[in-house]
Amino acid sequence: MGESTISRRNFLAGLTATGALAAAGALAGCAPQAQGGTGAKDAGDAAQASWRDKPEMPTDIAETLEADLVVVGAGNGGMVAATTAAQNGAKVIVLEKGSDVQAAREAIGALNSTLEPDHIEDVPTLLNHANQTQAGDANMLMYKTWAEQSGEMMEWMKETLGPKGMLFPFEWHKPDDPHAYYPAMCYNPCMGEYNPDGPNYGAYAHLQVMREVYEELGGEILFLTPAKMLVQDDSGKVTGVIAESDEKGTIQINAKDGVIVCTGGYGANDEMLQDLCPGNSNWCALRDSITEEGDGIRMALWAGAELEAGGACMIWNRAILPDGFTFDGSYQGGDIFLPGSQPFLHVNANGERFMNEDQCYPMSYAGGANQPGHFSWIVWDGSYWEDIQQFDTCGCSRLAPAPSGTAFNADVYDCEAITKEHLDSFWLEPRIENGSLKKCDTLDELAEAMGFDADQAATFKANVERYNELVAAGQDTDFGKPAYRMSAVDEPPFYAARIAGELLVTIHGVITDTESRPLRKDGSVIEGLYVCGNDQGGFYPHNYPSNFTGINAGRTATFARIAAKHALGVK
Repeated sequence: MGESTISRRNFLAGLTATGALAAAGALAGCAPQAQGGTGAKDAGDAAQASWRDKPEMPTDIAETLEADLVVVGAGNGGMVAATTAAQNGAKVIVLEKGSDVQAAREAIGALNSTLEPDHIEDVPTLLNHANQTQAGDANMLMYKTWAEQSGEMMEWMKETLGPKGMLFPFEWHKPDDPHAYYPAMCYNPCMGEYNPDGPNYGAYAHLQVMREVYEELGGEILFLTPAKMLVQDDSGKVTGVIAESDEKGTIQINAKDGVIVCTGGYGANDEMLQDLCPGNSNWCALRDSITEEGDGIRMALWAGAELEAGGACMIWNRAILPDGFTFDGSYQGGDIFLPGSQPFLHVNANGERFMNEDQCYPMSYAGGANQPGHFSWIVWDGSYWEDIQQFDTCGCSRLAPAPSGTAFNADVYDCEAITKEHLDSFWLEPRIENGSLKKCDTLDELAEAMGFDADQAATFKANVERYNELVAAGQDTDFGKPAYRMSAVDEPPFYAARIAGELLVTIHGVITDTESRPLRKDGSVIEGLYVCGNDQGGFYPHNYPSNFTGINAGRTATFARIAAKHALGVK
């Protein structure tokens, strides 16, 4: 697959079709006969939601296919698992309910790879930091397995895709802050020549390249063919999948060596969101999950697997709210606003500053969601570009160019290099025109544009004055924000926008062992079944550690590769 086969236009079309940065593939599937409890219901759920209901086994099978391995979902996990298996001589069939392989962000987290021998992370330090972000509820054996095997996964990916012209630049930047912990772990594969200063139009292409490799190995993908249920024998072992083909009707695919499920979570399933994550995503005005309807999780639960406690979503603080917006449960009405993740001053609906704004995006979202109206105002002034450079943020929140060789510096939404001119023309001016971004010459005018009454306006101006005093003093004695992440609001024009959540994906799932095999409530393994990606638990039962750039794609690919090798009995 040459560079010419992946155009910028094709990439953007695919991104639009699948949702911005859909982090994992989406597929369907459900199991007919459970060999244990339904997982979450056994944990004490009062009501049985309809999504938990097991379907009847269909009797009108139009065709039966045979395979060594069936993979449900042609996303980041599915394509890694399928390609790994095909390279080991297996006959593999991938089921995908969409019309193409899924879009995935190119950022892939991998630790201590031989590709970057100068970037070695201490694994115990990383494990302890991750454990703290999850209040001790994360499975450290899962984290340890990813930390120790992700490097091999990345080396394999380069060996597999490199002959097609794919490069694997290493993106890592750490601010000069002794308290900041950003593990060196993120690879950004791209086609063709790599420009460290960006943009790189061949980014986001690795799954398409992997599809080509997989099909050259004889692998088959059945598009528009959602899995509907698992087939199990009398012992509970999974032996195949029932799927629905547009062309053939109901089909059964027997899987001699196993079934790997990686369908991307349940971010597009409102019933599951309210059942499993009540309140977690209620204050989101956007949703990027489109096909991720919890099919893989339902499949595993109906087969007897247990769902981990908790309920977490990956949520960006990047939804800008128009005037008159109300949260109605539709996850609609807001607009994507990339600068929403910058650590500018935040105030609530009463004009009060309420937090240290130097938070990773899910924590910033949560802080605003707990304020009156369930949003926050982000406020900045005319020196914003200089402030953004000073903030030195990392990963996908970074807007200013990073040191050469550490970041693409390309807007993920239009693939153009991020400059002040791009920021103004693409992100600020259109939203000033539609009224969602307020721009005024004075703070009094800004307070009026924000809809504050006289008391709220006075509170707002007093909080801005106090914040500016803290900036001048170089110490945030109110909330403890680092000085380099603070910027005065004193140079006109002044800006303000209402910011809420943008739901990306759900990130808690089925309990598995370190081989990606689901476990029943009694701890026994469901043979013949593997669960990966956002369908798999163990990593983020509460929150996404966004300072671990690329960890979700990295753990998905790592455990998908582990699953494929285990299913085939190869090392």
